[in-house]
Formats: sequence, C-alpha cells, structure tokens
Amino acid sequence: MSKLGFAVVALCGALALGACSNNEAGTPAAGSGDAATTGAAATGSAPQAALATPEPDYPQPAVVIPPRPKPGAPHGPGFDMPLIELGGYAPSRPMDVLKDAHMFAADHPEVASYVPCYCGCGSAGHKNNADCFVKGRDPEGRVTEWEPHGVACAVCIDIAVDSMKMKNSGASVMAIRKKVQNDYRPNFPNSETPTPAPLQGK
Repeated sequence: MSKLGFAVVALCGALALGACSNNEAGTPAAGSGDAATTGAAATGSAPQAALATPEPDYPQPAVVIPPRPKPGAPHGPGFDMPLIELGGYAPSRPMDVLKDAHMFAADHPEVASYVPCYCGCGSAGHKNNADCFVKGRDPEGRVTEWEPHGVACAVCIDIAVDSMKMKNSGASVMAIRKKVQNDYRPNFPNSETPTPAPLQGK
C-alpha cells in the first residue's frame, strides 16, 4: 500500500475511539456478504421493527459534491486528496477497504451525509457517516482534511462500504439509509447519529 502514500502519525482522539471500541462487538462484519444481507439475518424480524421509528426532523446538511476527476487523472489519497494517516493504530479493516470507505465518503457526500453512524461517534459531534471520514473540504467540496476516527473504527468503515455497494448497484439514497438502519439499529439502538433523512425523491 506504499503507493497510496498512507502515513503514520499520532492523531486519533480518545473520545471518538473510545465510543467506537465500546460498540464494535456487535458490528456486522465487512465482507461477510453484500450490503443487502449484512446483519439482517442475525436479527430476524427486528429490522422491520427498527424502521417503524419515525424519522426525526433534523436540519439538512450543506452538501457540496466535489468535481469529478478528469479521465485518466490520478484520484485518491496522496493525489487529489490528503494522505490517510493511521495515527499509530493498526487499521480495523484491510487497507484497500479502508481506502474505499474514505474515498466513498469523500466523493459521495450526497449519500454519506444522509447515512447515520452507530459507533457512538455522535458524542464526538458527528452527524452522519461522512463525518466519520471527512473533517474538512474546500469551497468546491474537495477534501482538505480527514477525520482520524475513520481509520480505527470498524463500524464506520463497514457502514461506508455497505453504502458504497448499494450506491454502485443503483440504490437510492433513501434505500441506502433504510438498509443501514435495518442492519445496525437492532445492535446499536441508542447510538444513532442525528442524521436527517434525504429530501423526498432522493
């Protein structure tokens, strides 16, 4: 992975990492199946009950979709994105999966900003799964700084990868959101971030 330019510096905040590690035991494992099956089989009818909860009326996020790279241009951490810094921790998922999660959050805020996270990172101020990976963007939406929490939290990474798979299969933002809620609410009923639902039609 040296070509990706992953650097190691001491960064991760204790608050966010502590919240993540406390919840990780119930995480549906990444790579154990496609996004349509992750976690649901183990919870029986619980996912349907989870979706009966009304959606709170949280403020809509300010989403700026970054420009797409030119054909053939290098794209990703170390090119047109900052390096992903591991903060001295072993990544909680393989490096290629970690990179995919970061790039999905970076490239698709129109999805990740409406997908909740369940690791407990709401206590660190996170509002959605995008916040688990992206800490800063320029006015055009390009990532200028990564959120260190995302490299060490398996829950955050798994949610991003599940969202990516569904997005690539053609699912709507609302369908992705509801599937993540189905899979994670039963295991983490009290740690959902305050994430608004997408506007109707998305």
